Parts: sequence; C-alpha cells; structure tokens
Amino acid sequence: AGDNADDVARVAAEVVRIANSRNGEGFTAVSAEARKKFWLDRKRTAAISRHTNAFKINEDVVIPLPRMWEYTDGIERINIELSLRNKLKLCDALTDFFQHGDLPLGKQDDAGDIPSAELLEDRVQQALALVVDVRTLWQGWLDDVENLFPQLQDHTLRASWKTQLKAPMAQIFAGAAFQPLLAEVNAIHQRVLKGRVWVALHMHAGDGNVHTNIPVNSDDYEMLQTAHEAVARIMVLARHLDGVISGEHGIGITKLEFLSDDELAPFAAYKQRVDPEGRFNKGKLIRNEKLQAVVGQSHDGRSPRESLMFADLTNAYTPSFGLMGHESLIMQQSDIGAIADSVKDCLRCGKCKPVCATHVPRANLLYSPRNKILATSLLVEAFLYEEQTRRGVSLRHWQEFEDVSDHCTVCHKCFNPCPVKIDFGDVTMNMRNLLRKMDKKSFRPGNKLAMAMLNATNPDTIKFMRSAMVGVGFKAQRLASDVLHSLARKQTQHPPASVGRAPLKEQVIHFVNKKLPGGLPNKTARALLDIEDKDYVPIIRSPQTTSADTEAVFYFPGCGSERLFSQVGLATQAMLWHAGVQTVLPPGYLCCGYPQRGSGQFDKAEKMITDNRVLFHRVATTLNYLDIKTVVVSCGTCYDQLQGYEFGKIFPGSRIIDIHEYLLEKGVTLQGKEGYLYHDPCHSPMKLQDPMKTVKALVGDGVVKSERCCGESGTLGVTRPDISTQIRFRKEEELKKGEAALRASGALAEKDNVKILTSCPSCLQGLSRYGGDMNNGLLEADYIVVEMARQILGENWMAEYVQRANAGGIERVLV
Repeated sequence: AGDNADDVARVAAEVVRIANSRNGEGFTAVSAEARKKFWLDRKRTAAISRHTNAFKINEDVVIPLPRMWEYTDGIERINIELSLRNKLKLCDALTDFFQHGDLPLGKQDDAGDIPSAELLEDRVQQALALVVDVRTLWQGWLDDVENLFPQLQDHTLRASWKTQLKAPMAQIFAGAAFQPLLAEVNAIHQRVLKGRVWVALHMHAGDGNVHTNIPVNSDDYEMLQTAHEAVARIMVLARHLDGVISGEHGIGITKLEFLSDDELAPFAAYKQRVDPEGRFNKGKLIRNEKLQAVVGQSHDGRSPRESLMFADLTNAYTPSFGLMGHESLIMQQSDIGAIADSVKDCLRCGKCKPVCATHVPRANLLYSPRNKILATSLLVEAFLYEEQTRRGVSLRHWQEFEDVSDHCTVCHKCFNPCPVKIDFGDVTMNMRNLLRKMDKKSFRPGNKLAMAMLNATNPDTIKFMRSAMVGVGFKAQRLASDVLHSLARKQTQHPPASVGRAPLKEQVIHFVNKKLPGGLPNKTARALLDIEDKDYVPIIRSPQTTSADTEAVFYFPGCGSERLFSQVGLATQAMLWHAGVQTVLPPGYLCCGYPQRGSGQFDKAEKMITDNRVLFHRVATTLNYLDIKTVVVSCGTCYDQLQGYEFGKIFPGSRIIDIHEYLLEKGVTLQGKEGYLYHDPCHSPMKLQDPMKTVKALVGDGVVKSERCCGESGTLGVTRPDISTQIRFRKEEELKKGEAALRASGALAEKDNVKILTSCPSCLQGLSRYGGDMNNGLLEADYIVVEMARQILGENWMAEYVQRANAGGIERVLV
C-alpha cells in the first residue's frame, strides 16, 4: 500500500520477482476489479469457522520476518500431530464399535435373511485386524513425528481414512446386508472428525502479525482442552522464534496465563494508578497484594494469589445449544431453535455495520446486525438456561428480545456484505412472529392503528380510519410539532440512546419532532373513481385511443399508493392512460401481505396472500381475452411480496415491473429536467438495472442520490419513534449534503426549494418530515411518477384524469 501508484507497482513487481526466483509464484492485481476479487478472497478466510458455528479461538502473534517460515512449519507440525491424534481416536472408536457395539445389519439380496453369526464374526475379526494394523502404523508416525515430519508434510506419508480404512472395510463388508453397518462406521467417522482441532493462519505478511485461528465446538469439552493445549504450544513456538505473543489484537484473558510477571507489571502499575479500588474489570491483569486482600479466599480453595494469577478462561463456563437444546421444551414448542440456527454462523466481522440503518455511532452503538446477533444468541441461551433451572422465562428477557427486534428496518441490506449470508431482516421478522405467538409483544397504539388500516378491506371502515388518521391525527401531530419545536430540535440534533423503552414524555416528543405530511387528497384513489366494490374488476382505458386488442397491464397499487397517498396511484393510472394501455385493477381494497410479515403476523400474512392469489386466478380467468403480460407496481415492498405470488402461473408468461421502469420502456421521460435529489428506498422496486440509471434516464443526469434510510420504515415511525429519530439524524445530514451539491452545480438557485423524489409510499411520508430542515428553502418530497404527471400532463393533471376516467373510461367486469 502507498500514496504513489507507480511506487506500489514497482515494489509489487519486486515481490513477485523474489517469489518466482525461489520456486514460488506471485501475481499483481492491477485492475480495480482484480483487487476487489483478491480482497474478497482474503476476507473469506474468516469463514473457516463456519462449521463450528463461528466459535473459534482467535489469537495473534508477531514473528520476525526472517523466521516466518519456521513458524508456518511449526504450525504445520502441530496440525499434523492433531490430525494423527484425531485419527487414532477414530481407530479407538471403531475398535469399541466392533468389539462391543450392536452391529446393524440388513437383509441379503439373494437369501432374504441376515448373515449367519459365523460369517459376520469372521468379517468383524478382519475389520478389527485392519483397524489395529492401521492404528499401529499411525501411532508410529506420531511417535516419530520429529524425524518423519518432512515426509508427512509433503504427503509422502499420508494418514488417509478413505484409502486405509474406508475402502478396505467396504471390501470386507461387501453386499446389501452390510450397508447399515458401513453407514454406522461412516457416522462414527463424522462424529470423531467433528472434534478434530486444526490451526489456520492468515497474516499481515509485511509486519509479521499472524492471526492464528482454531475453530472449536463449544459443547465439546475435550476439543476445547485440545485447542487450549495447541494455543500453549503456539505461544511457546512464538517466543522460541524471538517473536511476541501479542499483535494487533492486544492482550485478552486467553493470553493472560502466557504472560510473565515482568511483562504484566507495566499494565498492573497503570491500572493500580487509575483504578486503585479495582472497580473496572476486577481481577484482570492484576497481581498485587492489595487486590489479593480484597478478593479473599477463592471458591475453589486456591489462595488469593493463585486465583488472581488464573483470572483467565480456566474456570469459564460456555453455554451451548448442543448441551441444552435436546431436552429444552422451549426449543420444541417455539421458533427459538430456528432463530438460533439462523444466526449461529455469524463471524462477528462487522461488515454489516456500515450499511445498517439502526447503527448510528453518534447516538447508539449497540444495534448493528453483528451486535444484535450477539444479543440474540445470549438471550436464547438465557431462555434455555432459565427454562431448565426454574419455571418460566424472565419477562425482562422477553422485553430485551423485543428491543433487539424493534431495532431493525427490515431493509435486508446486511445480507450482501455478510460472508456467511445472514439476513437479519428475516431474523427480525421471525423474532417478531415468535413474540406474537408467545403473547410477549408489547401493546403499541400507533402500530395497532396502522395495521388496522392496512388490514381493512371494507370501504366504509377505510374511509373512517383515513379520516381519523389524516383528518385528525396528522393535523394534531403537526400542531404538537409546532408547540414542542424547541424541545424537538434538541432531540433531533443529539438523539438519545434507545436502549429499552423511552419514558412516555420522551416518546411523545420523538413522535412529533418532525411533522407528518399535510395537504393529502381528501379521498382514496378508488373513492375518487367509484371503484370500491370488491365484486367488480375495474378496467381503465381511453375509449378514444384504445381497443379490446390494446396492450393490457395489471396494476397492483398497494396500500400506500391507494389508501394514504392516493395521488401516487392516480398518477400511475394517469401515466398508463397517457402511454396508451389498458389498466386492470384488483377488485376492492387489497394489501400484498408484506406489512403483516414485517410486523411478525405470519399467519395473517399467509391467509392474505392465499386469498389474494385465489382472487387473482379468478380475475385472470374472467379477463383471459386481454392476455395480460405485465404486472405493474408502484411500491418496492409490494414488488418483493408479489414475487412469491407466482404471477407467471396466474397470467401465463407475465412479468412484474415498477411503473417507472415501464414508462422508460415506453419512452416516456421528462426530457432532461434538472435540480432533483433522489432517495432510493430500502426496498427499491426498480430491479432491471441500477435504480439511479433509471432515474437519470427519466428526469435527467443532474439528479443527485441521497443516501441512508429516511427513518419511516413502514410503521417504525409510529411504533418506535425514538429509533426513527436516530435514523433521521443520519438522513438529515445526507439531505443537507445533497442540497449543497445541487446548489454548487448551479441546478438550484440559492433560495430555491429542494425537491426530492422517491418510489416508495412509506419513504414519501418519511421524506415529507424534513420540510424545514434544509440550509436554505424547504424540502419538497414527491413520487417520480407524480412529478412526471405534473410536468407532462399539467398542474391540474389529477382532476383532469379523474374527470376523463369517470366520463366513460372505466369498465366494470363482474368477477
């Protein structure tokens, strides 16, 4: 690495030359793509511990570079010895099986009965003799490993289960009758192999810092002891090569026992000076008389000095799913086991942190996916422990479990950077579903009202709830925001941490610290067009420019585009009318089911999805003459949920596409308008190419992307407004950066308002909250398709479209 590309290339070429001159091989990653591929391989080395559920002993040492080859040889010798010991353990297990086991047998192909006792006994003796011979050979190699190491290292001598035991046994026990016996032999091999300890290295070749990783299963006591023994050998090896036992990872409790008193003295002196009463990490790295007196006699009978000298992992207890899960009723009766299994591979690497919306370091460090996985694992262990040691699980633990699940926008962005592909969005939904099933979910009025609005299908109910929410609730929230403005600004400028539930007064201020949108249409899109009757399928088209043979699309508007921001649904229909196609709408008010899944109502979501699919099949049968090939959406979460509906079977050969991508296909654009910000939703509906390419093609190359989550996240803004405040804190900074970029480019004058476009109804609500937060002017949030309707069809586009549609542009087909 360096500041000058030419210097780096020159040094890299010299490294390759040196490697090649010593029978090695080197290569240089010149292009950005090649470098990315190289570093991706380097990052994957951490995944070695996946097969042990990401539990590993991770130490690092520093070795003088001239002696690095001795260290790698030393590690390889340790690995060879560990491998031979594991194979000897396999031989012992096989011997015990053949001598004392209940040998499973099947029927012979010809006779139809099990082999005779004499025939079986003869083969068992052959197998035992084979195992004894192989064990003697392998034991001899282990005993003489000092002299035989070169041959074992280059595989001139190779202890092989497959060739030396498995293949000969298959010959001894040939025939269908012996297949169950051979299957058990293979199972024994797998069980023993699972406990094999081995050491993996990756390193900073330039400074001698070597990461020494030993994957272990935490429920295998013997494996843990063998690994600890290997660590001790590694530390001795490092010192023998004039290295040191601490690298970039520093000194932890696993290394304490390998430090000499002289090495520990400076640490102890410093801690004694700054923490004389030993309140911080009591007993660690300290061996002085004062603290010995404080500790007193230890629980295991050792003297105080002995106890302090062993302030390491000697007496550590590691809970394990493997030890407790088999008898656990809570594992059998709930989804906790599946949740534990879904996060068990986490490597604690932290690659998920930069993309996580709820990881806001200046407000709260605790809720990155990595930390939430750690918390989830600890809570599951607490559930198991409490269930097996007392009656019932602590209510506090359920509250902490819910707190972890609350801190997630279900954006799924943590999935792509994760080396072991854990999607904590899916984990979160499963946690919420578990809380609901166990009746441990807290009552949240805002969430209940929002979900009731989304679940409703009766037009009168929707009209009443919309009037109550928009006509009364939104107005009251905006008024409260004006009244509490000074308190709210303190909160938004320095968001407080959100560990646990905030006090009621603080939650109220969180809820009103940014205004909900105003000026929404008075009615839903369906009410304006009089197509609320669920017994009829509306077909909207221009009678002057279309015929029965004109292309037809099925438009699923979703809840946000139809019930709340009805201008989005109407703009989508108006632009489809403008594009000259027939638009088929679902009969009545429907929801795709994603909000229900996101909040943990899996049963409600599945029923809704099933009912919708049955209804859509009826629609397809009724309208088979239209030959619908395109399903249009105006919401990213609807897109994601509808992908599981299998529309290709409902409308044969059909595809799902976002309205903006569809309009681009039809050549409908704004002809290079300038001066927009664009907020790409967490669930972007634009899937055909990078969303920014589509947006720039629609509204012009001068559009500037605004990063980070808006903070609304469906119902998060009303369910946990304290978390939304933290997310908005980051978003507000990004919006101001975008504003500065637009003004610097000349696309906006100094006092002009800033317009930000998006393609998600929830994000439209979230972005509307930042109206007064710009440096100059106001922020105006809108949908791309609404802006296109305004620019192409005119400022009065909505009233004109409704008038045209109601004047003979709607056909109602009885389902």
